[in-house]
Amino acid sequence: MILYIEYLLSEFISSTPVRCNCLNKKIDLTRAGTGLRQSFSAFQKNAALLYLVPLVLLSGNLLYLIFADKIESVCGYYLIHYFYDYSRGYLARGLVGEILKRLFYTISDEITYGVMIVSDFLLVISSSLCMGKALSKVKNDDYRFRCVLFLCFLLCIFPFTFRLYHIDFKLDKFLWFLTLFAVFLADNKIGILFTPLFCVAATMVNPVFLFCSMILISIILLQKFHDSRYSVKNGIICFVAYAAMIFIGIYGAANEKNLGFENSDELTSYYFSRYSSAMPDYFLDKFETEWLLEFFLPVKECFKKAFEIYFKDWGYSSIVILSTLFLAVPVFALLSKFWIDAIKAEKNGFQRFIFALCLISPVVLILPIILSWEASKYYANNIIVQLCLIIYYIANNNQSVMTAAGKMKARVKNHFFLSSAAMLYYALLIK
Repeated sequence: MILYIEYLLSEFISSTPVRCNCLNKKIDLTRAGTGLRQSFSAFQKNAALLYLVPLVLLSGNLLYLIFADKIESVCGYYLIHYFYDYSRGYLARGLVGEILKRLFYTISDEITYGVMIVSDFLLVISSSLCMGKALSKVKNDDYRFRCVLFLCFLLCIFPFTFRLYHIDFKLDKFLWFLTLFAVFLADNKIGILFTPLFCVAATMVNPVFLFCSMILISIILLQKFHDSRYSVKNGIICFVAYAAMIFIGIYGAANEKNLGFENSDELTSYYFSRYSSAMPDYFLDKFETEWLLEFFLPVKECFKKAFEIYFKDWGYSSIVILSTLFLAVPVFALLSKFWIDAIKAEKNGFQRFIFALCLISPVVLILPIILSWEASKYYANNIIVQLCLIIYYIANNNQSVMTAAGKMKARVKNHFFLSSAAMLYYALLIK
């Protein structure tokens, strides 16, 4: 599946002469294939296009969503995340609200809509920068170029990657554009010095970063440390980033239950005093339980409440079970086989350890899935992380990953129809 399109391209753009007669006009598919190959080669060698094409395509998708009114102002449960600030002490998930408070003390639906649009464009820019850099690295190697191009294509068609991030109210889009900017900077001798700042910012936006896109930048920083032959500079950067993320994540989660509010009504009244748009009558009653769960219940009670939500009348448990069976198991099985092949091909012990971290990364999803009952969201995040890691290693010509990619290509070629079905299944995965 991973190299399915690469196989199709190599088969289609061939030198085998094929002619057909249609309405008395001869069409030379060899010539068409040659022209396509030349256009493809021109795109491949043009550094500016490698950055511009992803930007245009992703921006086009976003502009369609904007003009089709698919993106709305923030509402519902997640609206309060845009009001949290540090006025009562440090608060996990408070960075976005703190910045908004300094820019606009009173917040309306128009302002939250603007924040959505700006963050969406930042996600497009960061994604385009990372894709462009990866493609630029492999532009002189036809095989690796097609591999990276296809993996970027997979990321773009995966429903959770852009469309759902663009139209969703959650803070995940902030985490991802900060992560991708950090990944882009990590590949520069000077830029890598600022990578821990982006990691800190993402953790302050939402500590759930520690279970999502953090895996991507953490493994890349560890890889940079290994590739630099354990240089002191890269070691310090890696350590500072890890320590800061863990400390802020733990401190924020522990501190938010000591903000001085007596109950959830007092908390919502305090933050929504800055909300200038009309508040629906049902709003507070509908989300009081969720806010109570976040801020005022001890961890033991959180687990108890989560258990009730999961298993009372088989509500969310059925969603988790279905997501696990039909999203996680098939895709993670393929990705696990890929990393196992890479581990087998690698002789360096530390590099094998890094690949093992890539392999077992889905394990960190257990805690957030239990506490947030959003299994499909966390599964999708890790799929994106692992695909990004494969792109990173292919772009940097890691031979063990290239060996694993070659084995995957052979499986695709030997099981073409099964791979086609897998590709279709992947493209149709929904939230």
